[in-house]
Amino acid sequence: MEKNLKIGIDFHGVISASPEAFGVFCHEIRRLGVMVYVISGGPLADVRAFLMKHGIEFDEVWAIADYYCGKGDAKYFDDGSFFVPTELWDKAKGAFCAKEGILFHIDDSPIYGKHFVTPYCQYDLKTGGCWLNNGVEVDFTEPKAAAQTVAHLINGLAVSQEGQV
Repeated sequence: MEKNLKIGIDFHGVISASPEAFGVFCHEIRRLGVMVYVISGGPLADVRAFLMKHGIEFDEVWAIADYYCGKGDAKYFDDGSFFVPTELWDKAKGAFCAKEGILFHIDDSPIYGKHFVTPYCQYDLKTGGCWLNNGVEVDFTEPKAAAQTVAHLINGLAVSQEGQV
């Protein structure tokens, strides 16, 4: 049976802050058979345009603002800004990852992590490191090695989840 391995990567503060490193990382992890979901506040069109401009490979892009706008829970303004209620915004990424079977998420915000059941790796732009709550560090200053590490971690997660079924 083929595994459907997926990771989520935050756009603002992660990919947007280090497009060169995450371009290499995304290429390498996809080469290893892992799907890349870019997860953002939005707007979706702006995120896609940035990814294309920088040649960053991905499988899906999901944006909180566009999702809630489609449900009637977000407001867009004439200047291009938008508003989503905080209680919906803070839980959105974690809920999306759980629903989509995303096995690992990389994000720079300490706020969202408490809403995840998916392993959450908090990225630090200054050091290029990302830490899981169990203390494991992934070093994104070496993006090819980081892809190998993350692929190894999520393969282990996928195997442990199969054993729980």
